[in-house]
Amino acid sequence: RAIDGITEGIYSANSCTHTAEEANATWWVDLGRSYPIDRVVIFNRQDCCSERINPFNIHIGDSDQVSMNPKCGGDHQIDVNRSFVPIECQAMTGRYVAVRLPGPSRMLSLCEVQIFGSLGKVQATAMVIEDLL
Repeated sequence: RAIDGITEGIYSANSCTHTAEEANATWWVDLGRSYPIDRVVIFNRQDCCSERINPFNIHIGDSDQVSMNPKCGGDHQIDVNRSFVPIECQAMTGRYVAVRLPGPSRMLSLCEVQIFGSLGKVQATAMVIEDLL
């Protein structure tokens, strides 16, 4: 759902993902091969619970153990009054792009994730990791 091109932040519109409450809740996408990635844009839920995403990390790399991949920056925040935030990743390279909420008892809800690099916007399939740790 988070890579369907729909950026609307309303969960009932069936375009947002949602994990169970868990430690280090994580969503990730497999791009199929490694790409240079310049920017990741995260679209947050707007109908409620916008604060749940803060803080979050973005991991980019070639390991399918996505939390082991390097972070794009450190802890990121989305202003709850904004629907999205662009994160510059300074030409990191990777096959897997993950959004991770560090800490115990976290619920991750994403309404769209857009990934940009030198080849433009990349289409891919996504998975939600449940009970990773």
